[in-house]
Amino acid sequence: MLCADRNTKLLLRNNSIICIGKKLTLSANSIIYNKRSSIIRLDENAELTIKERSSIFYGADIILFQNARMTIGSSFINSDCRIRCHEFITIGDGCAISHGVVIMDSDAHMIDGRRNTKPIRIGNKVWIGAGATILAGVTIRDGAVIAAGSLINKDVPEKALVGGVPAKIIREKVEWDL
Repeated sequence: MLCADRNTKLLLRNNSIICIGKKLTLSANSIIYNKRSSIIRLDENAELTIKERSSIFYGADIILFQNARMTIGSSFINSDCRIRCHEFITIGDGCAISHGVVIMDSDAHMIDGRRNTKPIRIGNKVWIGAGATILAGVTIRDGAVIAAGSLINKDVPEKALVGGVPAKIIREKVEWDL
């Protein structure tokens, strides 16, 4: 089931697919007429898979470029997040992604004749704080916490609290709850 407010923009190009396990709510918590609804764009042959139930709050701007694949478990993505998927991004179950987070699996432009595009893997029960940026090639392991405003350019161990620009381990063996 797909639930969205009337201002949500869902742009699907040729052969793009959205597979929804149980329920996807777009522009969740939206205030009527606030013009901050979500935009979800899937270019040719792109595929977005929702495993069970997920909510993407108002103001999200998500693009899956040609042939890209993105999977989201039972998690929520808060308001004003930006996700750019050129190849592959996966978000596990029980994740809490705060407002203003940016997730990009590519630098998008070529530098020295190469484009840095590498998959992003976000494990289960990961909390990503407001305004954090997750860059290409990163794996964030289960139970990790990303402090607000952090730049994640390296893998994050399981149950680690990381923060800073670039992020460094602040504490290990953390436990968190919603």
